[in-house]
Amino acid sequence: MSSIPPSSFPNVSVYMSQSSLHDSIHTDPNSPEVLKQNVQVALDHVARIQSLAPELTALMQTLRTLAEFLRQTGVGAYPMPPASESQSASSIPPTEQQLVDTTAREVQVLYERLKRIQESNAVAVNLLGAADIVSRAR
Repeated sequence: MSSIPPSSFPNVSVYMSQSSLHDSIHTDPNSPEVLKQNVQVALDHVARIQSLAPELTALMQTLRTLAEFLRQTGVGAYPMPPASESQSASSIPPTEQQLVDTTAREVQVLYERLKRIQESNAVAVNLLGAADIVSRAR
């Protein structure tokens, strides 16, 4: 397996030096500026991955690098647009309000599903309890 030279990822060295800079001046790693920089580095990784698709070995190494970067920075927790949208030049990322609305809808669906499960469990417990009382009465 061949390794990718560091010059293939110019922003990684920028990220690394930014990380050192953050440590030395105690900048908030959760600040909007750092987030924007981290998102840009992640997007650069994605573009690099797309350009390396025919080169499987390089692709695997790049994917590992991206995964580690996303894990370290927390950028991987944010929603990414599907591949078809990210390749479109006219693609506009969702607004914060759209993300909040989508998340609220998804949470509501999950809540309703959990509530139905709990109600079903309560019915089962009541039926089992009633069957137990009937069997004791005989």
